[in-house]
Amino acid sequence: MKLLEGEYAVRVVNFPGDVLGCVKLTMDGSEFPNIYINDQLSPSAKRQAFDHEMKHLENDDFYTEKPIEEVES
Repeated sequence: MKLLEGEYAVRVVNFPGDVLGCVKLTMDGSEFPNIYINDQLSPSAKRQAFDHEMKHLENDDFYTEKPIEEVES
């Protein structure tokens, strides 16, 4: 998935301490992806979490049959 700036929304939210971030897609693709980042992280850790979630989008990890452990490695 090739995303341009503005084709995704970034939201900083209060997650449990062990959740760094996640991505939410709509089932029909009618809306831009939402990237959620843990507000308890340092600025550099927030950037790392954002970069990690963007890689999932760029690699189309949501449409793979690979096990989650492989996708997250």
